Amino acid sequence: MITVIANLKGGTGKSTVTFNLAVWLCSAERETTVVDLDPQRTLTDVAALRLEQGIEPAIHVQPGPLPGTSWLRNTPETLIDVGTADLESFKQALRIADRVLIPVTPSQADIWSTQRFVRFLQTVTDGNPPDAIAFINRADSGKNIRASDEAAAALKALPGIRLLSQRLSDRMVFRDSFSEGQAIFELEPRSKASAEFKTLVETLSSLKNRFGKGRPQEQSGPYAARAMDQRDQEVSTIAPVVAETGEYDEEEPIAVAEANPDRDSTVDRREYRYGEDSGKKAGKGKKHKQRDKGSKDKHVKKDKKNKKGKKGKKGKKGKKGK
Repeated sequence: MITVIANLKGGTGKSTVTFNLAVWLCSAERETTVVDLDPQRTLTDVAALRLEQGIEPAIHVQPGPLPGTSWLRNTPETLIDVGTADLESFKQALRIADRVLIPVTPSQADIWSTQRFVRFLQTVTDGNPPDAIAFINRADSGKNIRASDEAAAALKALPGIRLLSQRLSDRMVFRDSFSEGQAIFELEPRSKASAEFKTLVETLSSLKNRFGKGRPQEQSGPYAARAMDQRDQEVSTIAPVVAETGEYDEEEPIAVAEANPDRDSTVDRREYRYGEDSGKKAGKGKKHKQRDKGSKDKHVKKDKKNKKGKKGKKGKKGKKGK
């Protein structure tokens, strides 16, 4: 099973999730291959730190470029961490993936980015994408904060992915896991963070891939090469800033008009709106209304003050004239 942990947007916790998954699988004595295609090499660094400290099980990370597909498919479990700074390796990993795990942080930018990523996935794989599985990562742990629920509602309305109900909260132990070279369930085995991660992994393990044991092998020969070249040309219209800086331009739509001529290639920001009115027609929420009301009262008070000031000045002038 080849699992690619990916997202077009940076800062969603891809490397952290990949590292913890790798330790979990190796601890369960599952033969696992870990590939680091992110030029930042964060996953490689934390694996090296773990090896230096002699922590078992050791995580051996294969750096880029992507090794042969047949070799990866011979391993029971393969985890691939990708980054948008190396766009070519990013696309190659998506083409061979059995499933793509998408961590999404609860923000409007991430909702739009996830929508773009789903269309990007369709284009790269020539309309035959792997399973796309999303989950809320770095969710706010406060009971009165609805940000994660609102983000989940927006993701549920997004076609092309399935959203897991399990979430990983924004906790310090996830940051500490990298500095210590240990997974969260090794650092704090009885913590809420460990319980959340265990539930997420168990859910992923129970999911059945729509391809069964894996996706069909890619064809070989001139026709396959021609198809690959065509897909590269279609995806090459993505913002150049991705390859240069690793940051995805939120205003640049993915050009999929040729692949889907009847569908608009731009992001429908009203349909997948994040916030209190997500899933409904775009409008103002309670906070906006309260702010508008306060602003209105402020202007009314200001007008009254100006009128009073003018009246006072007029009265003084009239008295002076007498």
